[in-house]
Amino acid sequence: MNIKSWCGFLLLMLTCLTAQAKTEFLTGLSIDSIRAASIEDVERGFNQALEKYSEDKKYQLKIKVYPNNQQLTNLLLEHKIQGYYGSPLLVIQHMQEFNTGALYSPEFRNKIMQRYVVLVRKDGPIDQLAKLKRASLSYCAADEVGMMWLKKSVKDQKNEDLNTFFNQINIKKNPNLAILSVFFKDTDAVLVLEDDFKVAAELNPQLKEQLIAIQTSPEYVVNVIAVTNHIEYVVSADEYERNILSMGQAIQGHRLLRTYNFGALRKIRAEDLNSVRDLIETHDDKKGISK
Repeated sequence: MNIKSWCGFLLLMLTCLTAQAKTEFLTGLSIDSIRAASIEDVERGFNQALEKYSEDKKYQLKIKVYPNNQQLTNLLLEHKIQGYYGSPLLVIQHMQEFNTGALYSPEFRNKIMQRYVVLVRKDGPIDQLAKLKRASLSYCAADEVGMMWLKKSVKDQKNEDLNTFFNQINIKKNPNLAILSVFFKDTDAVLVLEDDFKVAAELNPQLKEQLIAIQTSPEYVVNVIAVTNHIEYVVSADEYERNILSMGQAIQGHRLLRTYNFGALRKIRAEDLNSVRDLIETHDDKKGISK
C-alpha cells in the first residue's frame, strides 16, 4: 500500500470512528446520596445498565459519583453535567439551572414523599425530643433533609442550635449502621427515614421491639432526578422523560432499582419540593447541616 493509499485508509477509519462516537449525557451524583452501597458498585451497576439501554441511541447515558455537592455545583454552573441525582437542596438552591418541568423521584416502598423519625431505645429514660439535650445522635450522610428538619425542631422547641443541643453527632455511611448504633447502645438516638427503619425491622424484628419513635417529621421529597436547561443538544426533554420513566420497566433497570430498595421512577412537580424549600427558608445559612 503506497503512502497516498495509507493516508486515505487512515482518514476513512477516523471518519468512521467519529461517526460512531456518541455524545455523553452525564448525570452527577453526590457521594452523600448513596445509601448502603459503594461508589464502585453504583457506578458499575448503573453504567452497565445505561450502556445497554443506550445501544440504539445517538447518545450515551452515564452517571458519575462526585465527592461532595460543592464539586457538583461547580460542574453544574460550568454546564459540564446534564443531569443530577441526590438531595433536593441543590436543585432548590440552583433552580434557575434546571428544567422545572423535568423533575423525577424514585418511589420508596411505593411512595414519593417520605417522613423522618427520631428513634431511641424503649428501655431508656428518653421519651421526648427535649430529653435528648447533651445526648448523642447518629444519622446517615444521605439524610440531609432530615437533619434540616431536626435542626428546625430543636430550634422551635428548645431555641437552641442542633450542634450545641447534642453532645455528639455521628455520621454513618448507611441507615442500617445508624439504626444499629442505637440498638447496641453506642448512640442515644438516631435520625432515619421511617421506611428505612421499617425495612430494617422486617429483616431484624428485634429492632421494632427495642426501638421507638419520639418525633416524626412532615413528608418530604428526599431524592430528586433533575436535568439542566442545557440538555437539548444531547436529547430533548421529552425523549429524556420517556427514557427515565421506562427505565424501571425494563428487567435490568427494575432489578437495579430494587437493589437499592427503589421502585418505579415518577415525575414530580416543582411544587412537590415546597416543604423542603420551606425548611431552607427557615435557616439563616440556607445550607442545612454542614458536614
